[in-house]
Amino acid sequence: MRSSGFLFSLLAAIVLVALSIGAWSQSPQNGAVQQAAAYSPSYTTVNETLEVQGALDRFTVAVASHDVQRLVAVGIRPSSAKGWQRFFRDNPRATVTDQCSGTNLFISGDTARWSCVETATIISEGRPAQFAHLIRFTFTRTNGEWLISDRR
Repeated sequence: MRSSGFLFSLLAAIVLVALSIGAWSQSPQNGAVQQAAAYSPSYTTVNETLEVQGALDRFTVAVASHDVQRLVAVGIRPSSAKGWQRFFRDNPRATVTDQCSGTNLFISGDTARWSCVETATIISEGRPAQFAHLIRFTFTRTNGEWLISDRR
């Protein structure tokens, strides 16, 4: 689940970069090569953040649809996928959501870590029961795609 604070921060960063590029390009003494060099790190950071968010979104869709094959496709290990399969079978009406703040995402090279609050809701004795706990996702970029390499 996307955090509105994360989306606001991301939007603010994109607007700031766009405004900075506009001001930079209006300055005649600055060439296009300098402009590209000055702004590529910001673009890369925003782009990587969106790509990691995309991997988490694919995980969220897989869990919401109780689709074990999609979980494996996003990087969940087969042994963990079997645990999810049992959970889905035993709790067919269960929901799992992850609340992840953009300030808790750390990207370094081809590895990213994101601490989130995960809430699971199951139906117990006809009533919903919620369980929330801190979860840490570790992502690895493999062949240009971010995948979940660990989830604890």
